[in-house]
Amino acid sequence: MSHIKCLLAAALMACTGLALAEFSATTLLATDYVFRGISNTDGDPAIQGSLDYAHDSGFYAGAWASNVKFRENADVDAVDTVEEASIEIDYYLGLASEFENGIYWDVGALYYSYPGSEEALDYDYWEVMGALGYAFERLPLGPEVTVELYHSPDYFGGIGDATYASGSVALTLTDLVGLGITYGKQWFDDDSSLDYSDWKIGISTSLSGFELELAYTDTDLSKADCDDLDICEGRALLSIARSF
Repeated sequence: MSHIKCLLAAALMACTGLALAEFSATTLLATDYVFRGISNTDGDPAIQGSLDYAHDSGFYAGAWASNVKFRENADVDAVDTVEEASIEIDYYLGLASEFENGIYWDVGALYYSYPGSEEALDYDYWEVMGALGYAFERLPLGPEVTVELYHSPDYFGGIGDATYASGSVALTLTDLVGLGITYGKQWFDDDSSLDYSDWKIGISTSLSGFELELAYTDTDLSKADCDDLDICEGRALLSIARSF
């Protein structure tokens, strides 16, 4: 799932008094669904959508969904035929606000579910998260810096404790064009050999109510690290989104 920044922006909008409470929906089409540097659709296009609620107290909640495509079979003991997931549905809630000095914060919880997948695969999991950000509006290009931290006690596939941290910088190139750079690191407590880093750089713009982004993302994982699949390799991404 890659929508936390949008959620934070929506919650902060409510906190600033622009709306006492509101519902919103977003739809997105993308050439791939990449989560923390790894393709979750095996390089195929993705259609995604969310329904969100934000209150002026800073409380927000919502649900998000996307198609996914994992391996047709998985190495799971005592399972001969494995039903893989074809959809991911995430649920989340949290609280976001802003300090008097302009630093904004967000704390929340997320539950990732994969309906229809074999129970033995243990795909479903939950995370807690926290984020801090600040916009240096007086500096050239108005850089906005955000750091995020996620932790799960039982990560995807039953891998155990896992932590993900990321830092991002958003620059305003023009009134309509922005540049975003993100670097993330994933740690696995029970097997540090699985740890990896990912990064993304993208250009975004608004056009007639649509949000478009052209980006490139990659990891430090090799093809061999990903079961000889190319899901961890660098790739260009194009997405178009519309919020209501």
